[in-house]
Amino acid sequence: MSERRQRAARQSMERLLRLQKVTSELSRALTPEQVASVIVQQAGPAMGACEACIYLLVVPGMLHLVQAMGMPEDALERWHWLPVTEPVPIAEAALTEKPVWVESLASFRHLYPALDDMPLNQNGAWAFLPLHVDRRLLGVLGVGFPLGHGFAAEDKDFACLISKHCAQALERALLYARERDLREAAERAQAESDEHRRLLELEHRRLQAVLQQLPQGVILAEAPSGRMVMANDLALRLGNWSVTPNWGLKEYATSSAFHPDGRPYLPSEWPLVRALSGEVVHGEVSEFPRKEGPPLTLEVSAGPVRDAEGRVTAAVAVLEDITERLRMERALREGESVFRRIMESNMMGLCFCDRDGLLLEANDAFLSLVGHEREEVRRGLLHWRMLLPPEERSFAGEPGEPWTRGASRPHELELLRGDGGRVPVLTGAAWVEEQDRVLTFVLDLSDLKRAEGALRFLSTASRALGQSLEVSDATLQDVAGLASLSVASWCVIDLCTPEGLLRRAAVAHREEAREERLRRGWPLPPLSDSGGPLLDAMHSGEPLLFQDFGVETWRYLASRTVPELEELSDEACSVLVVPLRSHERALGLVTLGSCSQRRRYGPEDISLGQELAHRVAAALERARLFTDSQRAVRLRDEFLAVASHELKTPLTPLRLQLQGLRRVVESAVSRPVDPERVLRASRICEAQVRKLSGLVNDLLDVSRLAQGRLPLRLERVDLVAITRDVLAQFSDEAVHAGCAVELWAGPPVVGEWDRVRLEQVVINLLTNALKYGAGRPIHVRVWSEGGMARLSVRDEGIGIAPEHRSRIFGKFERAVSERHYGGLGLGLHITQQIVQAFGGSILVESEPGQGSTFTVALPPGMHAMLAHPQV
Repeated sequence: MSERRQRAARQSMERLLRLQKVTSELSRALTPEQVASVIVQQAGPAMGACEACIYLLVVPGMLHLVQAMGMPEDALERWHWLPVTEPVPIAEAALTEKPVWVESLASFRHLYPALDDMPLNQNGAWAFLPLHVDRRLLGVLGVGFPLGHGFAAEDKDFACLISKHCAQALERALLYARERDLREAAERAQAESDEHRRLLELEHRRLQAVLQQLPQGVILAEAPSGRMVMANDLALRLGNWSVTPNWGLKEYATSSAFHPDGRPYLPSEWPLVRALSGEVVHGEVSEFPRKEGPPLTLEVSAGPVRDAEGRVTAAVAVLEDITERLRMERALREGESVFRRIMESNMMGLCFCDRDGLLLEANDAFLSLVGHEREEVRRGLLHWRMLLPPEERSFAGEPGEPWTRGASRPHELELLRGDGGRVPVLTGAAWVEEQDRVLTFVLDLSDLKRAEGALRFLSTASRALGQSLEVSDATLQDVAGLASLSVASWCVIDLCTPEGLLRRAAVAHREEAREERLRRGWPLPPLSDSGGPLLDAMHSGEPLLFQDFGVETWRYLASRTVPELEELSDEACSVLVVPLRSHERALGLVTLGSCSQRRRYGPEDISLGQELAHRVAAALERARLFTDSQRAVRLRDEFLAVASHELKTPLTPLRLQLQGLRRVVESAVSRPVDPERVLRASRICEAQVRKLSGLVNDLLDVSRLAQGRLPLRLERVDLVAITRDVLAQFSDEAVHAGCAVELWAGPPVVGEWDRVRLEQVVINLLTNALKYGAGRPIHVRVWSEGGMARLSVRDEGIGIAPEHRSRIFGKFERAVSERHYGGLGLGLHITQQIVQAFGGSILVESEPGQGSTFTVALPPGMHAMLAHPQV
């Protein structure tokens, strides 16, 4: 017995020592983790266990494995979290808060079949001890022993004692941890409070700075007094307020502002005052007068500030200066109105398209230019690429240019019309960012290109006309060909001839096959016709424009029926006829025809036709002047030859008579000279001197006429008497020429004329008749008729051909060769000039071989003075 007692005492001592050691270790553990580690590392072995684990009740109804010792990891993998309702011994101990004792492996498998798959590495016993303090469960301690055995009362008590100490240590650690957590939470809360206070102060300063820097004025007033507790500087400047510490509702009565309709604000109408009553004011427009400059327009919004119970504690008002915004909006509206007027005015083609080039909107000018309907735009059927010819579609390959550059540079291109034609345009585009689309403008360059083509044509035509001083039909054909290739489809040039006819000088057609038909079919009326639109235009100088030229117009112009009429009538849709004139003299006609629907002549094309006609007429006039100058040079040379001959003619007999007289005088020194012979010689010399004097006087008169000076000494003279005197003077010449001169004169014909010049007229006409009517009678008549004095001289000589009648009154002109008839060719020219100086006229009637009749008509009074101001 004593030995049993001793062994029991020894076991008790060992258990106390182990318990002391466990409690000592537990006392040093501060945290739940440290306590759990001591429990599994010390408490289990103290009870003789080889393995141990501890579960803590972290949330109600759920155990969590926090420490384990000696147990395989794979055995615990699925049991880290364990509900207290699970049919396992640890959950049972937690649920019942009573120890669970399992004495063998077989008993374990039998009691807990849910753990059959748990790999247990020994055939031992197990104890599961709840850890609770004051009936509050903290967790469960599980220990396993190496050998299966029954648990004695002392073993159970010792295990329960250790578990109690473990629970107390765990409670203490939990309390310490909670206290530490609370302390740390308090410290964190204090730190957060300090941080919040710092941030609040920072936010308050930031709010003050933001309020001061806001582009709107802000006012805060407390309710219900209306005392202004805060206002940024902008609000004070905008309202022109001087805020005092006692600012309240009554101060609003001293401020002035006006509604948009001009009514002044009442104190109760201010938005901030209304907000103090709970009203919310949105964007009310007010006008605030200023001492200088126009009033400010402010947009004011105000609203109440409520506490948690919904009571109004304050009111805030926001003021925004919208003066500039209203001005910009007004300018924007005006700009939009101007743009719309531009769009609707059709001054240029305008359209909007999207990024892909689909047309969204276009004005009438654009649609008319490209030949499409608005319905196509409305239905989304018109694309920018459809308007570009193939060679221009590289532009359409850069749709992003207006977005990347903001605008595309203006450039020229051709657009395809809906009818298949082309139109040259100047176009450019700009990206309208606000509307996310492209605005494109299009200017029709047809007139400009037409003008450029016209200038090039006129320049080329001028070079062709200026290549030679003479304008041949070949040159005019070149000009017509240029016209048919540039400014017209065909061109016809007709010129006047000296015989009074129109002749076809040039014909050109863009289609050579139609050129001959045009030559035969286009009307060519003779100048002798009494009228007609073509002749009227040529004589009046006014061009003819037929914008819609058809069959009826052809018949209207054509003076005869031509087989080509029906074939030509469908060629031209527009015809322009321009007269060729120079110094009020008709030279011919230039006719331009256009067969193109895109080029229909209008009033603006008349200037082109007139300019072409002017250049052709100038070239023709230049050629005529060149021809006249060449002819004048030839006439000068002929005149010099004739003048030298004519001047020598009277000198030769004069010299011969003088030489004969000298010989008579020298041979008759001793006897007297025959007076009859001397008298005859003196008469011959006198006649030759008179003839020579007449030639010299004619030359002097031509010189005076060229200088515009023909002196007239007017006196009252009788034309009948002057004519008789001249006939008497020329009686010998008439006899010598074999002409019988017959004078028919009635009563005197008196007028105010220059006697000498009037004698010169009679002498020149009589001399001309004696020269060209030699051997035949000459009839002279003087009479008065219709208030005019008239003189006619008719011979029966060679006559004058019709083509020479218009030029016999020119200087040095004659209708026959100077080899057969003498004279300088000045007599008729001087006669005409003298008669015109008297205000009269001279006419010639003649037929070849039938003689000529020259008739002079003179006014009897002061018409000479009025007609010849040099007198």
